[in-house]
Amino acid sequence: MSAPTVGVEQRIAWLLTTSRLFGADRELAKRPAFLAALAEHGITVDSPRISRWESGLQAVPPRVVAAYETVLGLPEGWLVSVSDGLRRTFSSEQGLGKLDHRGGLGKLDQRSDADLEALLDATVSGKATGAEWMQLADCLGRYDRVFLRASEWEALSSRLVGELATSVGAGYQRRYEAAAALIRHPSSQYSMMMAIGAFLVHPHNQVFSPVLTLLAEVSGEQANELVLRLMQSGIEWQRKAAASVAAAKLGRGHFAPSSMPFLEAYAAQTLRGTDPLDGGLDCIGLAAHLPQSSWTRLEARLGHPRLQGKLIRWRATQELIPSHKANETINDLATAVQRATAGTRISEPDALLRRLLHESLLHVHKARRHYAALLLAASPYAPALASVCHDFAGGTSEFVAARAWTMLMRVGHGGLHEEVRRHALAETRSTVRPRALVNLGLCSTPLGAAGEALAAQVPELTSSVERQASMFALGMTGDPSLRSLAGLDGWVGDSATWWLEHGPAVHDSDLPDC
Repeated sequence: MSAPTVGVEQRIAWLLTTSRLFGADRELAKRPAFLAALAEHGITVDSPRISRWESGLQAVPPRVVAAYETVLGLPEGWLVSVSDGLRRTFSSEQGLGKLDHRGGLGKLDQRSDADLEALLDATVSGKATGAEWMQLADCLGRYDRVFLRASEWEALSSRLVGELATSVGAGYQRRYEAAAALIRHPSSQYSMMMAIGAFLVHPHNQVFSPVLTLLAEVSGEQANELVLRLMQSGIEWQRKAAASVAAAKLGRGHFAPSSMPFLEAYAAQTLRGTDPLDGGLDCIGLAAHLPQSSWTRLEARLGHPRLQGKLIRWRATQELIPSHKANETINDLATAVQRATAGTRISEPDALLRRLLHESLLHVHKARRHYAALLLAASPYAPALASVCHDFAGGTSEFVAARAWTMLMRVGHGGLHEEVRRHALAETRSTVRPRALVNLGLCSTPLGAAGEALAAQVPELTSSVERQASMFALGMTGDPSLRSLAGLDGWVGDSATWWLEHGPAVHDSDLPDC
């Protein structure tokens, strides 16, 4: 785990091992008890096989990942959704291992036609959890072709895309994996693309990234053109979201050479016009993925030696700040998280914990930051990490504070909803406050009087990013002040109306309140 590169299977192995060793049932940390529990669920293996799985020497079959969830008492899809996404996303990326998925989303049982009908009814009616969406995608994925009437595909896809926009935590990740499977299935791809397009081009849409990210899963011209079109939006946060997806698609080779001049020009203009470590993070990832010929032209277009030097370093090291500046902070963070996690021994530092913290906070590419954070969020370290990140979010360094708030979006709040709410509302730094407000929207508790105060400020805000983040907080929590805001003219009224029509955040009932 301390090697120069750690592949996909080693990361999944780490997640399974930490989940077993530091889980709620201390008896299962002992291998004999765990082997017996696996056998009760149809997985009969010996201790050497467990060793190979948990060291990453042998890929863990999806059905075994699902068995770990069941035996350890974790919600369905808690581990499977992360391992499945990690394998799919980095299947061909150098240094992160090769895909070895071997079928399905990891279900242990075969479902009947009646079960499939029940899942269709639950999902279309809006009563399904993220786990049930994954079950449905798993069932449909067993067939090369699936016949449903066009209206049924439309209803199913629209419902999933709508829920994806406002689901939270593991509920989002489970729905995302279901959507990623459906958008690649030949029978559902068209309806999924239509639902995504309709959602994104709604004139008053308030949530982009959670849905737009799905376009990185497909390489067709329709998806590419929509991303490029949204990069030319007149709304700043829409452009940033699209640039992030464009970076992922560029890394996967989706864009034709004819798109490179536009991507070069976008990167040059954005990097010159904003602080790259503040509003330009997505653009750094885009620039770092450009092919060599485009990269050379981008360097020449920047025309600023200091910025050129930073860009060269970002591309070479794939780190946002120099390692020597980050190491002390990462070491302190890892030590505090490991010490605060029940069952861990600080005398044996967790090398991959440190690596994942480094990647989730400081890697150039958003996909690497995102999946490193998802691994941490699914691990037993998550509650302690939430507490430590909350402390770091109040630090004097605006860059560190912004990264800490972003980490909290991924790992959850560890039950510190009240503390997070107070801290987010008190944050005044312009580079940090929007991220804090987004976290406010992810809380499962109502805003109360704080919502009224926040709503009163929205019409006067001049920053489009802060204004959008404020409306996100009000909309995701279903704050009653939305009704009065909907009566206003212009963007604020349109935004509030959209939230009232779409509804608040989706919190799955089978997940812990993180």
